[in-house]
Amino acid sequence: MRGKLALILLAALLLTGCVRRPVSFTLDETGAYTGFDRVEEGYTRQAARLYGWVILEDLTMTDNVSVWQRFLSRSADGKEASVRIAEFFGAEMSLLDVFFHDGQYRVFFSDGFDQNDEPYPFLLTLTGSTNGRTAYAVALSGDDSLTYDQVMHTFFSSQYPETDIPAHRVLFLGTGEPNW
Repeated sequence: MRGKLALILLAALLLTGCVRRPVSFTLDETGAYTGFDRVEEGYTRQAARLYGWVILEDLTMTDNVSVWQRFLSRSADGKEASVRIAEFFGAEMSLLDVFFHDGQYRVFFSDGFDQNDEPYPFLLTLTGSTNGRTAYAVALSGDDSLTYDQVMHTFFSSQYPETDIPAHRVLFLGTGEPNW
């Protein structure tokens, strides 16, 4: 009887989307991020949704937008916060973990080689236009004067890095207006 009850409770949690996988800010003795050490390959959109990860599909935030909103709200209030974003381009998926820790923002990419901690004081949503269409960039920056045009310039310029562009890391790009 207990086994059946446990199975029913587990099924209910899966169906309601309440199976959250927390993201922890963990660094090894060299200061490298270890949060992706136990991440398996081949997560599906459905699994990412159930785990409470924000889902980006082809430059659009499609699922768990409320999780992103909660992260933005908590960090704006100066509270510790974390979020995992699963970004899908076709069948390919990559993860990024974003933290507000000790009053600074940090980001780590699952497909990145450099997993060292690099804090930034600002998380910015920058809007602009690309090819006549409204677009945006979400970036961490050392300076709140960073602009959308500067971010896009670093993507397309052969003169990287430019000294007049504040240090930054782009989390993700989007088209249209941000939906959060």
